Amino acid sequence: MEKQLIIPEGTDVTKMVIAPAVRIGDLLYLSGTAGYDRVAGRLAGDDIYSQAKQALKNLGEVLEAAGSSWDKVVKVNCWLVHAARDFDGWNRAFKEVFTTNPPARTTVGGDIAMEGALCEVELIATV
Repeated sequence: MEKQLIIPEGTDVTKMVIAPAVRIGDLLYLSGTAGYDRVAGRLAGDDIYSQAKQALKNLGEVLEAAGSSWDKVVKVNCWLVHAARDFDGWNRAFKEVFTTNPPARTTVGGDIAMEGALCEVELIATV
């Protein structure tokens, strides 16, 4: 099997350091994303809920570009800078996307490379 890069429409490939996602067979591996709003050119807010919603929105665009959807997500990994403080806000955003039949999930605390980012989320899905 050959891997296929998934690049959503409107992505500036000249600024790409990593692939937004890679497809191999029927599996999709979506790169981690923070709550960065590409249109506004900044993080979506200074709170976990705003950033988590934006991170999930970003990932939704990648899922769509790959021909997949939220109901095909099998695993979610999330890193929170302030895990104890922000866990409830992350759960709130997560539950808005996964209202029923949620995927497997891991949430851990840790530093994130993007300054000001409070979370980073990555997915594994099927097509």
